[in-house]
Amino acid sequence: MTFYFLILNKLQQHSNLSGRVFCQAHEMDPIYENSDFIFSKIASGKNSSQHKGNSTEKQEREVTSPTWTKVLLTLLGFSLVLALGGLCALWMIYNHKLAAQEINSTAMKKEFNYLTARYNILRKCMSLNNAQSCNLSVDGWIACRGKLYFFSSDELNWWSSRDACVSKGADLVTITSQSEQDFLVSNVSHWIGLNDLDTEGHWVWVNNQTLTETGVQFWSRKGVIQPNNHRSEDPSGENCVSLGDGKNVLDYWYDASCKTRKRFICEIEY
Repeated sequence: MTFYFLILNKLQQHSNLSGRVFCQAHEMDPIYENSDFIFSKIASGKNSSQHKGNSTEKQEREVTSPTWTKVLLTLLGFSLVLALGGLCALWMIYNHKLAAQEINSTAMKKEFNYLTARYNILRKCMSLNNAQSCNLSVDGWIACRGKLYFFSSDELNWWSSRDACVSKGADLVTITSQSEQDFLVSNVSHWIGLNDLDTEGHWVWVNNQTLTETGVQFWSRKGVIQPNNHRSEDPSGENCVSLGDGKNVLDYWYDASCKTRKRFICEIEY
């Protein structure tokens, strides 16, 4: 009986222990359920927060991207405006300088023309003064600045003209300055002492001076450039020089045929 009682006691203890375990298990079910709910909430919260974070980043990107684009476009537009302004400024400066150069060029041309006109007037005045200071001498000779000049009224060829001067103790005139050239100009053409009879193109005065030595030349540059050695009237060419062409131009040198009859100018130094 005692043994039987011990067995029943063990079974009852085992039953009580099982009941407790069962009750505790049932009591843990709500806890497990709550934990599952909490875990699901936490997971959903994480997903929700991650979703919100992703959407926030997208929104920030969407907001940031147009903002930087506007800033860059604004800077680009400002740079273009500055560049255009710089080009306009450079264009205005260029036009200003160009206008100033044109004004200076016009002023210089006016000044040059004025000085040229003044020079011509002064040269004529000096020539007139020199001519007035020259005095008529004996037998038609004119004394002027250390020389005697004779203006012939006869017309002879070049060789005969020189012979006539030599017979008077003189020779055909040698021109050595602008003032002498201006003094000798008259209303008719005259033979002077320049020729290239010995060597074509090598012009020499009757006193054997060359044009380089005398330092002056007054060849005509109006119409046909002189000397031109024209051979239509004389096959030997034009080897003697006259002051004036006998037509309209009287203050420049012309080569002509030595056979042509012209007046002449004799000269003696004293």
